[in-house]
Amino acid sequence: MELDGRIQEHGQEGYPDDASKRTNQEDESVSQSRRFARYHVYRERGYDTLPPTENPDRIAAVLLALLDLSDAQFGEYFQTLYEQAASHDRSDIVPPLELPSAVYNEEFLLYKQKIYLEEDLEAIQEQLTRPATEVLGEQDLEEGATATSEGLVSKATSLVGGGGESDGTFAELTIEGVSGIDTMYYEDTNEDRTIEGDDPFDRDPGARLEIVPTNYDRDRFRYHVGHNLVCQIRDCFIGMGLEPPEPYRVLGHGKYKYTGKYRHFDFYDPYFDHEADIDGYVAPD
Repeated sequence: MELDGRIQEHGQEGYPDDASKRTNQEDESVSQSRRFARYHVYRERGYDTLPPTENPDRIAAVLLALLDLSDAQFGEYFQTLYEQAASHDRSDIVPPLELPSAVYNEEFLLYKQKIYLEEDLEAIQEQLTRPATEVLGEQDLEEGATATSEGLVSKATSLVGGGGESDGTFAELTIEGVSGIDTMYYEDTNEDRTIEGDDPFDRDPGARLEIVPTNYDRDRFRYHVGHNLVCQIRDCFIGMGLEPPEPYRVLGHGKYKYTGKYRHFDFYDPYFDHEADIDGYVAPD
């Protein structure tokens, strides 16, 4: 409380209250605190205070639903993304997107695709016996992504512990559909540009893939998609100033905006780098 009786929201001497007077690192520290405050209210009170694609439970729920897809369903949703991302380094794959030829010459390129669940956040919380971020991680992803379709369902069932039914059936988390593919790149400027794909949904997604083009193997692409989501969950926790749960202490590309933060701020380790030496964090196989 101020001397004149006004109540201020917080008081501290670590950095200026006026945002315009803070350094970039001081401003990022404030942002961390705000993200954590929203997360605390969400976990302790159940209010939907987090942006959907910043909610680690939503992303983990999408990851569980992805594990439950048959090979045919996975191909239906993500075959175009695979072909587009792999075509950069594979002469045997024709890129399915009609992009300006100059885009392929840009130094940085990223493909994004939104994933929509049939269930809303309340239904997700009711379906799972534990928070989604506690039931799946990198090792489980590796095992699930190399299993048969029946093995995927079995693996996900054992992780979740059932959807509240006495017969132990898998929590019904279902992918309703996906958007088209957005292409993000830089064009001789420091500002990113995006060529947007079609999106049949008029609501927030459960998660948004962010895939860097490279020479992906078709049989391993499900794993790479899942690994991106695992890294995004990691980014959500680190962005709140928290150590992520152990299954998410992995290295690799997650959210593009956090990759930028890891490069820019000295107090972040380079979690995006597969070859980084960060105590307790492992690189993907």
